[in-house]
Amino acid sequence: MSRQSAKTKASIHEAFVELVFSKRYDEIRMTDIAAVANVGRSTLYQHYPDKDAILLANMDWVLNGLLQTTDGPSAENQVTTVLDHIWQHRPQARRLLFGTTGEKLEAALAGAVARKLHQDRPDALPAVFTANQVAAAVFSALRTWLRGRGRVHL
Repeated sequence: MSRQSAKTKASIHEAFVELVFSKRYDEIRMTDIAAVANVGRSTLYQHYPDKDAILLANMDWVLNGLLQTTDGPSAENQVTTVLDHIWQHRPQARRLLFGTTGEKLEAALAGAVARKLHQDRPDALPAVFTANQVAAAVFSALRTWLRGRGRVHL
């Protein structure tokens, strides 16, 4: 990726973050993102087909961290890093993990889990069924935790 392309993508990501925390996701248009990023619409579309793709690109490292929950105890450090980040940014996390964006992120996690399950065990129960359950469980736990209902008192 060229340096200019990397700068353009960074501008798009920053603009998207600014918009997603100042407007409802359903109200954000690609033209809004292009304007805030100070790039042309055609340039924006060269990099991303739609705002969902920008959302997933921005949240890719979080989704990959959550995907590591399927690796069991060996991934504890990676998962803990993601959860710490989510907790430190919980007002923003609440905005992203609930509603339309939360549904899109949950579906993306389910897709990643399905691909991983199919790769690891191609003859097992249909991966999409199990993956949807895993993603729903992870997001349910995150939402409960972010609402302050999941605190464990020892």
